[in-house]
Amino acid sequence: MGDKHKPRRIERLYAWICTEPDGGHGIPALKMPDDVIMPMIGSDLIRIESLRPYAEDIRMNKGYPMELVEFSGRKVLETLE
Repeated sequence: MGDKHKPRRIERLYAWICTEPDGGHGIPALKMPDDVIMPMIGSDLIRIESLRPYAEDIRMNKGYPMELVEFSGRKVLETLE
């Protein structure tokens, strides 16, 4: 495998976050063709940018404001081995 598939440590997460009518925030999810539910969150900008059309669709059709947010820093709360 090339460098593209090298394991990497996740140091930040990106998420599309919507503001609902009651002011609460949520991470929308998509139902994929194989019926898997995928939240609009990822650890690389390529994945997050691929979700932009869905975020724009939610904004246009539901009227919910959407934000692209970066969560950075890493704090391990527990390790299961």
